[in-house]
Amino acid sequence: MRLSRLVKVVQADRLPGGLGDDRPDSDFDAGQLQKGIKVEMEHTNDPDVAKEVAKDHLTEDPKYYDKLETIEEHH
Repeated sequence: MRLSRLVKVVQADRLPGGLGDDRPDSDFDAGQLQKGIKVEMEHTNDPDVAKEVAKDHLTEDPKYYDKLETIEEHH
């Protein structure tokens, strides 16, 4: 693999081993992904990390952030 390609892969995958790795944004509901990024930005200042975490959660459950919102409303 060329070094420039390797650098791009390393930069793109800030949290190796996540469930959402290698999945394009288009695999996810755009609204859920945006909601997820917003929620995860509460834990990081890095939007790329927030997106990776959101994709991991949405890979496990495509409605993760809707469900989280419902749970938070009841507490």
